[in-house]
Amino acid sequence: MTVEPSASELVDDFNAAIAALTAPGAPFGWTVRDVNGASVRVYDNAIPDMRAVWAMSAAHGDKDYLVYGDERYSYTGAHARVRALAHHLRTEHGAGPGTRVAVSMRNYPEWVLSHWAATSVGAAVVGMNSWWTRPEMEFALDDSDPVALIIDGERLERLGPARDGVPLIVTRHDGELPATARAWDMVADPATAPGALPEADIDPDDDALIFYTSGT
Repeated sequence: MTVEPSASELVDDFNAAIAALTAPGAPFGWTVRDVNGASVRVYDNAIPDMRAVWAMSAAHGDKDYLVYGDERYSYTGAHARVRALAHHLRTEHGAGPGTRVAVSMRNYPEWVLSHWAATSVGAAVVGMNSWWTRPEMEFALDDSDPVALIIDGERLERLGPARDGVPLIVTRHDGELPATARAWDMVADPATAPGALPEADIDPDDDALIFYTSGT
């Protein structure tokens, strides 16, 4: 005869499993720490920041990382582009902890690479909705005050005169670039990428992403 465990026994078993997994030294061990004035549970083995997350992916080497139409980017190639862009953001725009880098474009590979480059130097990525109108784009730029805006050609034309107020990195644009702009292919060139990311002192509780409510 099979005896089914009672509800209370199941709860006890569940709580015992949680206690074992989260005990000190366990894979999901946690401690209570002060984070920005609040006492919260923090996993002891948590990955400290987005830079560390990105570094882990380098182990995949020449495997495909991004595929967009006929374009293919390996992990190795993506890391080279991210290193090049990260150094540009740091040296030319002062990107780092406490600063923001805005990204406004369709779901291009450059969006993903921009994310990793900015967060790898400790800057917060301001993700701008690609459907936004000019006033919405202007609001986000005024509100977030980014040190640079990485933008595609379509959004560049939509932004209009406001683009003159922020340093630009422009991708997928065939026209003449504004005076404040640099071409993506120049600043994210894998052939000129340094061998390592720039140094960055990133706190685990630094902001990494800023998104504005859009309804999508």
